[in-house]
This record gives sequence, structure tokens and C-alpha cells, in this order.
Amino acid sequence: MPEIAPKTLADFPLDPPDSDWEYALRIPHSPLGPGIVRAHVRAVLGRYRVPEVVLDNVELVASELVTNSLACTWDPVAVRLGRAGGRLRLSVWDSNPFPPKESPGTVADLDAESGRGLWLLRECADDWGHYRMLNGRRMSGGKEVWAEWRAPCG
Repeated sequence: MPEIAPKTLADFPLDPPDSDWEYALRIPHSPLGPGIVRAHVRAVLGRYRVPEVVLDNVELVASELVTNSLACTWDPVAVRLGRAGGRLRLSVWDSNPFPPKESPGTVADLDAESGRGLWLLRECADDWGHYRMLNGRRMSGGKEVWAEWRAPCG
């Protein structure tokens, strides 16, 4: 009987460069969350051959958003990363319905250990926003903060 070789990711063809896709990840309330999300983002966007500068920005924003979500709730956090209509979209959901708050700090506070999340989001993403949720719809039951980038894939 012939031996069957195990397949690796490299053996599977990439989706066409213009195809849409989405990956979702649920993170328990754990200090490991931001690192796991960074690895997830790097693995997915690396596989889709997203330019390194965009990949770095998405990875940084993902880490910041997850860190902020874990700081404002004791519940798990949900992360979605996808491509639709030529744009990459990252969104992070948490159970806290209140919108993210701007820090009173300034750009000069770049060495601070907290308070830079929304500044980084504005600087690294092409567009961003947030909305409240209700049973999977906007309004209550938590919030989703999202960021988008125009980036080629493949």
C-alpha cells in the first residue's frame, strides 16, 4: 500500500487574489490573548501575501484593540479578520457597550504604557470606527471596534 504524504499549507492553492475571505477567533480573558491574536494575524496575512508594512500595521492594531478589550471587560473577546471589496478589515468585539475613550494624552506621550491605542489606530489604519451591538446587531450588548486597510493580497 502506498504511503500517503501529509499535506502542508504550502500544498494548498491560494484563493484567487480578488476573492473575499474571513477568519474568526474567540479569545478567553487571558493575558495570552494579544500575543495569540498577533500570531493569528501574521499567519493569515502572511499566507495571503499581504505587504509587510500593512501586515505590521494590522498586527499592531489587533494587539492594541484586544488589549483594550481585555482591560475593559472580564469576558472573552472575538476577533474577525477578513477581506471584502479590496479592503482588509479587522474587528474586535467585547461585551462592554461603551465606546472607546480618547486619552487626554498627546503624541508626545508615546513612551506612556497606556493611552495610545486610538492614536495608533488612527495612524495605522486607513479607516476605523465602532458601534454598539444587540444580539449580533448594532445598538447594545457590547461593541465592535473595526479598522480597514486598502491592501493587495496574493
